[in-house]
Amino acid sequence: MSKPVGPPQSVTRAIPLICLLCGVAGSVDAAAYLLCGQVFVANMTGGTVLLAISLLQGKMAEAALRGGLVVAFLAGVVAACLLARIVGKQLTKRQRISVLGIESIVLFMLAWKSSGTHMHLLLLLLACILGAQNASFRYIGGLHLNTTFITGDLEQLGEAIMEPHESLTKMSALLLSWVAYAGGALLGALGARDLPQHVFLLPMILAVAAMAVVALTPE
Repeated sequence: MSKPVGPPQSVTRAIPLICLLCGVAGSVDAAAYLLCGQVFVANMTGGTVLLAISLLQGKMAEAALRGGLVVAFLAGVVAACLLARIVGKQLTKRQRISVLGIESIVLFMLAWKSSGTHMHLLLLLLACILGAQNASFRYIGGLHLNTTFITGDLEQLGEAIMEPHESLTKMSALLLSWVAYAGGALLGALGARDLPQHVFLLPMILAVAAMAVVALTPE
């Protein structure tokens, strides 16, 4: 059964932020998959499948990177949850802005990466901060969802469709999270094709925009 949400007005106000955060994840995953050795930085379900494939094929260096990304993402989730436990039930506005600020800096560094080891280290750092993003923004406008992968959001959408009492606003927000993730993936794929050297500037712009939205939203 789907979880209760906040007032429809709160959910409606949260939709721009939801779309920006999901867009960041989609664009990062598409760019990393196409340009950085077929890895996912936000979608750990896909990353786990790729890890298993590389192990089966005996590609240990590839498996190490893919496995490292999963561990880094998990570490980011744990770090954000620990911080939230220290300060209260959820992070403050300033702390959420800080998470997105660090994310923007890492994306900027990736946009000007050279290659090889430095790129891999930055990808691991990005996976960590995306894990922190997902944990930091689990509740937006009273809506409980994920912002770096959308499997759970689609599950909630399906449940909401089958429950007539659920609000159209909630269903719209969940549907738009998928649309934004797909749109971000399209943006990342286009950037990988047309702007391969600086493709991570695109999700960086989305992350900066998300920072602005958080800053302008009441605590």
